Amino acid sequence: MQQWHGLEWEFSGLSQSCNYMDLTLTISGRTIQSTLFEKAQNLYLYLPPHSSHPRGPLQSLIFGNILRIHRLCSTPNEIQKHSRAFFRRLINRGHNSSTITPIFHKATHNARAYMQRTPDDHTHRQHTLQTKTDTTIFFRLKYHPQDPTARDIQQAWQTTIASPPNDVPLTQLTNVDGFSMPIQSLTIAYSRPLNLRNQFSVRNIENRGLTVSSYLT
Repeated sequence: MQQWHGLEWEFSGLSQSCNYMDLTLTISGRTIQSTLFEKAQNLYLYLPPHSSHPRGPLQSLIFGNILRIHRLCSTPNEIQKHSRAFFRRLINRGHNSSTITPIFHKATHNARAYMQRTPDDHTHRQHTLQTKTDTTIFFRLKYHPQDPTARDIQQAWQTTIASPPNDVPLTQLTNVDGFSMPIQSLTIAYSRPLNLRNQFSVRNIENRGLTVSSYLT
């Protein structure tokens, strides 16, 4: 086996538990229980609070990881253990307990509601999200902490375009052919400025050189 393609294989004896991808699977009686598998070398370098990012990524990080914990852990004890570990790691990165605790509460409520949905509920929500996307305009903006906040931009959108006072709302406007405006909401899509890695590890992927076929004879 060690001669196969130059790979070095490690074998272990039969066991009731094994690590697979990001899961630890354990045979317990007639059932298989699952929990998160985390490498000992993982440094958990989450974004610190002083990083120049909008507030959205922190909330998305917490909501996404809490949902992942609820979906992959099969027992309440494991869910609680990994949720608390995630909380401690964010604190270790400099986040304030009073800031992230309400987000954790909302994320846990969201995860529990998600786990109770039926397949039909998921299908309906996906259709609703797709419909909302079709009626949304995206404002792409490179984030800067001294720019107007997303709330300020949304307020300006509402008062000057979507529903200006003493004027016709955007959704009631029609073009020369009589079709109404389908845009109902604005989404601010932030992008980050270039960081040190982008500046010092520049990769030009456009200049790929000769194609593979040019080396064939």
